[in-house]
Amino acid sequence: MSAIISGILGNFFIVVLLVALAVSAAKIARARARGEKPSVTGTLWSELLFWEYGIAAIYSGLFHAYAGEMIAKTIGWQNSPFQYELGWFEIGYGVTACLAPWRGYAFRLAITLPYSIFLLADAAQHFNMMMTVHDYAPNNTGLLLWLGDVAIPLAMLLLAYLSPRRD
Repeated sequence: MSAIISGILGNFFIVVLLVALAVSAAKIARARARGEKPSVTGTLWSELLFWEYGIAAIYSGLFHAYAGEMIAKTIGWQNSPFQYELGWFEIGYGVTACLAPWRGYAFRLAITLPYSIFLLADAAQHFNMMMTVHDYAPNNTGLLLWLGDVAIPLAMLLLAYLSPRRD
């Protein structure tokens, strides 16, 4: 049981990604069953904002703020007081992102752009650390980098572009 809990907590951003996809699929299916034509991109974008940029950011922020030493080791970095500041940025941003599904296009876009840019810049720094100091720690090079810092922000920007601009 502890291995299962560890696996879920250690891969939380994947768990919330799967939840976001499942909730999106259910909402789209329910709307179609009522004879409506839902916006697939808008629904997926809203759910990813809530789950990935909201819930996962709050989770990550709590670890950066209160388990900085542990997180720093998984990235291959030294701990720093900046972890606390980053953590509270993520918590505040996550809370704001959780409001996104119930707001209009402009609000969702205003949440998507800065956090996507932040995550892509984060990815660039991780690539830089791999090339310059050969930092191949799991959370510097692994799935978190490729999915969390590259694929998801690019997908979010694409979904924002493709979503209907209704407010």
